[in-house]
Amino acid sequence: MKKLILITIFMIASLTMLGCQKQENTIKVLTSSGYEPYEMIDKTGKLIGFDIELMEALAKEIGVVIEWQDVDFKGIIASLQAKTADAAIAGISPSLERAEMVDFSDIYYNSLSGLSNYMIFKDSFNYTKPEDLKGLTIGAQIGTVQAEYITNLKEKYDFKVDLRDTNAQIVEEIKTNRIDVLIVESPVAKTIIQANTGLKSSHFESETDQYQGLSIAFPKNSEWTEKFNIALRTLTENGTLNALMNKWLIKEEQNFKRLNT
Repeated sequence: MKKLILITIFMIASLTMLGCQKQENTIKVLTSSGYEPYEMIDKTGKLIGFDIELMEALAKEIGVVIEWQDVDFKGIIASLQAKTADAAIAGISPSLERAEMVDFSDIYYNSLSGLSNYMIFKDSFNYTKPEDLKGLTIGAQIGTVQAEYITNLKEKYDFKVDLRDTNAQIVEEIKTNRIDVLIVESPVAKTIIQANTGLKSSHFESETDQYQGLSIAFPKNSEWTEKFNIALRTLTENGTLNALMNKWLIKEEQNFKRLNT
């Protein structure tokens, strides 16, 4: 009987240790699908995209497994503040306002790599600069840096702002003439133009271009920030980051920009 009790205790202890080890080696990462080519869902229901592959590569370098959680973009910062997740990657720009609420990794993609803002509108129009937007209704996704940009610029260029939960909603509003222009990052603009006939795009040249860049977000004082920065430097040095950018962003973006100049 004593032997049986000891075996039972040993098994319970072993299972408990395995459970703790699994928990310690798993991190919860937030993303927000529908933001091509950064994060999207394929036909099988699997998360794919530049951000997804990059985060998986970083996690592998660190030695942890990701538990993905697909959420609304506008709630990501609040979730990190509440520490209900360990990190978030979703085409997030490290604005000064956000940096007061969460910590950020080093930038992994920026304007030096080709990232910039574009306007999307009906192909019957030809908007080429912010001054052309006077009197129009300009849209952006809630919670994005683009939403912040156009809100700050609306008085200077005398346009109205209409923010929505997703870019897809704004595209439909453009088609029905309720919104005139959508402002998005260049890789996102490319995917929208490819998927929708009757739309065109042009570079949104403004002083906001200098702030373009993407980072991974973490709760304040997170132990993971520096670990991911070290892994990011490793992937930069060994060519993994460049290979992922070439796969998902750079080559197609260069072609897209040639078509829009």
